[in-house]
Amino acid sequence: MKRKILLFTLAIPVILCQNVIAQTASRLVAEASWINDGVSFQYSDTGFYSYSHGRGGDLNHTLMYDNYTVMTYDTGTYTNSWNYIKRYDANNNDTSTIAQYWDNTAGVWVPFSNTLYFYNSSNKLTSMVTQAWSGSVWYPLSRNLYTYNGTGKLVNDLFQVYSMGSYSNTSQKTYYYDAITNNLTNETDQDYISSTWIYSNLWDYTYTSANQLQSTTYKTWNGSGWDAHTKTINTYNVSGDMTYKNIQSYSMLDSSWHDDTMHTYSGFIAHNPRMDVVQRNDTGTWFNVMQYNYAYNSYNQLTVLTGISWNDPSSIFEYAAGDPRYNYYYGTYNPGEVSVKNVTDNGGSANVYPVPAQNTINVDLKWDAVQSADLMIYDAQGRVVRHWETPAAAQYTSSVSVDNMADGLYFLSITGTQGKIVKQIVIAH
Repeated sequence: MKRKILLFTLAIPVILCQNVIAQTASRLVAEASWINDGVSFQYSDTGFYSYSHGRGGDLNHTLMYDNYTVMTYDTGTYTNSWNYIKRYDANNNDTSTIAQYWDNTAGVWVPFSNTLYFYNSSNKLTSMVTQAWSGSVWYPLSRNLYTYNGTGKLVNDLFQVYSMGSYSNTSQKTYYYDAITNNLTNETDQDYISSTWIYSNLWDYTYTSANQLQSTTYKTWNGSGWDAHTKTINTYNVSGDMTYKNIQSYSMLDSSWHDDTMHTYSGFIAHNPRMDVVQRNDTGTWFNVMQYNYAYNSYNQLTVLTGISWNDPSSIFEYAAGDPRYNYYYGTYNPGEVSVKNVTDNGGSANVYPVPAQNTINVDLKWDAVQSADLMIYDAQGRVVRHWETPAAAQYTSSVSVDNMADGLYFLSITGTQGKIVKQIVIAH
């Protein structure tokens, strides 16, 4: 069985945001990826989120969703892949995240892992426990224990593995901060071997006078000292925008740093770049590799990321096989507002795809009992834009045209005689 976990962070410029941005009234509701086949972009993976109780999030903030479903595109159709369920306490702290994978044969979600989170009276995360599903019960795999200093900064992350009824030390991360600026200056990693802590990795951080991250140096332990490995150097303009990121590798042969990769950022909107040109260095000469183009909405949230390869013989950037494209879709909401979940299953289940939809949406409906149903698509303002009925059946499949519907967030309400289901729809022509 193919078990694929999506990672949307590659090449996304969220690393440019050094400071926490205040929560907006726009939250991520869906994302989709494409891969260029040398002629055009083809569907790849998609994911969509549901929220409740005024929670939200985006690529620059913690995603406080209730449910996140990932689907994979294969041979002309989307199929379920992974499903994540989050639960919260009265203080909106995430208390658990359950991961499920889709069993194509049985047509059901199967539990895979469960992560439990525990907090102190100051709502600081004190421990994280990872569990695996045995087929009937959850059993512990590992845990992280967190320690903070007097200013609330994380100073130690201890990782332990569960075996034979108890946890044993495996590794730890120790964090050090500047006494004046409170900036993180060092992370030192250690492995627990034969009842002794042994150094493994180290990261050193430096900052500009404006407290912007200036350099990150990664080193590895050789048994008696630290060996330099890679370094990242950031350059900023007078407006505080990161304009260059130079990644260097250390050579033991001549004991010096050598340029490896350069990112050049430009066209900033609220410190977010609209372009990133990636270059590599070969024997002292820079050559183009890739160009990433970014677009944002009015909340300065990333909406489109597109990669374009460098055609060296033609000396231009043009699409080539393997080039990526990611789209992100948002919906407005009222932070802190207590509301019902906007995606529910009661009496059955429904699979609505693709997300986003361009011309057609497909509805695969399964009821727990035979029944007829009334289906309505309505927009974010509650206006009904589609309405149809189904005959009495336990299963129902339909394709509905959305050609003349405007781009945006919609909801599909499926009301049966014995149950009701609500699903989100995102349309992007």
